Amino acid sequence: MKILGFIGRSDVPLAHDGAASLIINNKIKFALEQERLTRTRYAEGQGCFDATKACLDSAGLHLKDIDYIAYGWLEDLKSGTQVSDYVVASNELTPILLPPELFGYTEPPDIHFVKHHYAHAAVTFFTSGFDSAAVLVMDGQGEGVSVSLFHAKGNTIELIETYPVDTSLGMFYGAAGARAGLGWHSGPGKLMGLAPFGQVRESIDFHFDADTGRFTLPAFIQKAIDDSPTPTTANDIGMFWLDYFEKYHYPYQQTWTPDWELVKAYHIAHYADFAASVQHTLEIIGHNLAIRLQKLTGEKNLVLSGGCALNCTMNEALSQQKIFDRIYVFPAANDAGCSIGAALAVSHLFNPRTSPLQRLPSPAFGTTYTSEAIIAAIKDYGFIPEKLSSEALIERVAEDLATDKIVAWFRGQDEFGPRALGRRSFLANPSHRETLGQLNKIKGREMWRPLAPSILSEKAEIVLEGSLDSGLHRYMLGTATIRPEWRTKIPAVVHVDFTTRSHLVEKEQDGVYWSLIDRFYQKTGIPLVCNTSLNVAGQPLVHKPEEVLDIYTTKDDVQTLVIEDFYLTKPETTGTKIVDHA
Repeated sequence: MKILGFIGRSDVPLAHDGAASLIINNKIKFALEQERLTRTRYAEGQGCFDATKACLDSAGLHLKDIDYIAYGWLEDLKSGTQVSDYVVASNELTPILLPPELFGYTEPPDIHFVKHHYAHAAVTFFTSGFDSAAVLVMDGQGEGVSVSLFHAKGNTIELIETYPVDTSLGMFYGAAGARAGLGWHSGPGKLMGLAPFGQVRESIDFHFDADTGRFTLPAFIQKAIDDSPTPTTANDIGMFWLDYFEKYHYPYQQTWTPDWELVKAYHIAHYADFAASVQHTLEIIGHNLAIRLQKLTGEKNLVLSGGCALNCTMNEALSQQKIFDRIYVFPAANDAGCSIGAALAVSHLFNPRTSPLQRLPSPAFGTTYTSEAIIAAIKDYGFIPEKLSSEALIERVAEDLATDKIVAWFRGQDEFGPRALGRRSFLANPSHRETLGQLNKIKGREMWRPLAPSILSEKAEIVLEGSLDSGLHRYMLGTATIRPEWRTKIPAVVHVDFTTRSHLVEKEQDGVYWSLIDRFYQKTGIPLVCNTSLNVAGQPLVHKPEEVLDIYTTKDDVQTLVIEDFYLTKPETTGTKIVDHA
């Protein structure tokens, strides 16, 4: 059974995180985000035409070869067939979502529209490896709801409770990021990193009662909702929160129009306590939602999805609180993951005896490149390509890292989601604090933002305190405290609160990447490397060899480049430069 899953609309300007996936016989064969192809972060209003075509091309298929098409949002349809409580089939929007001139059909095929939060639930449960689990979905919105509680068993996912957009945790946290001048889309991740610099000095009157299942909003926001002449949308809620933050939280309302670049560069310290208060509020509400979900399901396992599930600090707090024994988050917990979730939901709907997927080994679902394509790209940039054996490549790059070179590492399939897990990464030696500044400068990031380590899974406990749930730390979706004796040894990955966002690297799953870190460990006694996403300011992760070559040739501090088994280094490169790249 071949299923095409996708999400994203080109006719809705605010639609974001477009992506597409191809599921064959309940296995994820290919998935790619639209932003990787158009090179525009979050792909707002771009739909996912390019990503969808890439999915079909990856298997040599045409749209007519697909058994079912699934979409990760239940649109407002005039007509359609109710397939289940969560799925409606219709061809009403097919010409908009999949234009015939691009996908070659005369009669528009049906699309199975899957409720947004159900798609979120499906992708995180069906890739968790759990036989059953409580499911918590928290995001900005999905068809009028912002939080959903599910109970999943085997091949079924049952909805328990939902909460409206008025109580949207996604809009709450997004507005806080915008208030701090960090942006609506990129702000939440940055705000999470800023929070440890501050203290919780002002409480935010936003609560959830685990016993009654009721949210309480600040009086200011509740009044704005009550006074609204029309039903409030998620965007309205976001603006209400922005107004509330400006009026009631330091540094309070400005009479001047702030220059946000100036804010980010010089005045971000004013927002550190604010960030701490917002993060604390999210964690408390997440804790109470988890308690309620555990009471309602009696489950030992928890899986999360939705944009809020990318908050590593909240995830780790839930893990350490032991409300549930085990926790898992799908690496692309944002809306892009719903392209896979919708396809998996339809797969289980039409083949209910399908065996659940095993635990996701990695989100590497995208494109790989042939040696011929890589050689052509390297030559086009004026270098003579040098191909190495795996052993030689590991030795050279480990030595480069040990001698403090910054490495651009491009190997294997594109990884799906916002985390770089050793296939599209900048790598560096963590033993110098200056490395943090170097990498943030290369990437165009704020200098206070932390770096993450990729660490040998079997050595993690000697560096990090506490238990590390693989359902989080395998995918860089939790935080861990660095042991005191290691903080001066690996200062580049030590955040202000002595935590780090660890990524566990496993020998069987990560192959050459594990071997590289192990060789670095043999040379230095340090079982980890700095790992941050291979992109620069304003761009998504690199997708093509040409994109990483652009970085290598324009960023002097990037001294070594690896593309699959091809190796270049500066300045004494054995891949000698032969012409200047225009």
